[in-house]
Amino acid sequence: MYTLCLDLHLRFVPPMSTHAPGIVLTRTLTLPFPPYSGLIIHGQAMDECPDPLGFHLTDVIWDMDREVFLAHTIVESSGEPLAFIPDTIRGWIGCGWKLGSYRDDYTRDYEAAKDDESGESSGDESEYDRMEKLHTLPKSRRDPEFNRFFKALIREMSDGYNNLSVAYAMDKLGRLLSDEEPKAGEHLSDAARLWQDACSEFDQLDPAAQTAWQDKVAKYPSLERALGLVAPRGRGKKNAV
Repeated sequence: MYTLCLDLHLRFVPPMSTHAPGIVLTRTLTLPFPPYSGLIIHGQAMDECPDPLGFHLTDVIWDMDREVFLAHTIVESSGEPLAFIPDTIRGWIGCGWKLGSYRDDYTRDYEAAKDDESGESSGDESEYDRMEKLHTLPKSRRDPEFNRFFKALIREMSDGYNNLSVAYAMDKLGRLLSDEEPKAGEHLSDAARLWQDACSEFDQLDPAAQTAWQDKVAKYPSLERALGLVAPRGRGKKNAV
């Protein structure tokens, strides 16, 4: 038998949006076979509707840690008077559903783990703040390990033709800055203007110059090497003679 933790999203339109989570109820079911996305299940005990319309399972997940399946289903009601909604929810609860989500257990576990580590983490606040803005600092103010990763990321983006103008700007400036949208009447900061100019510069290069730049960064450390997944060159053991 297989355990399924199923969330039911009740959407009452209006006033809710058809894309909103709605009011979430949950329950745990036992199935004789593994559930899958697209499966429709029906049970008179869990549904007030006498017809076997069933619940359409979406985004089925197998949780390897808890050995349970997770999924959600949606029931949307259109034009139901607001005064009827409380009794509708009570009706679902009367069928064995309860308010909440299977995700609540994950949130509680996460918060409990954070509480356990809170005594140790207080001293790491300044380090966390530093890490948050490390990519904006000049290379001279960053440790060599991060700089290797930074160059490896540029190479990875170039190899995959992933946002080449940004990769070029990262290489040119040695930093990753962000675009700014100044408020009305305000001007771009010097850093934002520098970043925008560096990004646009790549698009103004002719194809040969773009290729030459990609050839240059292709010699940067690979991501595997920067992450320490392979030994640096020259440090491996020599073959025995």
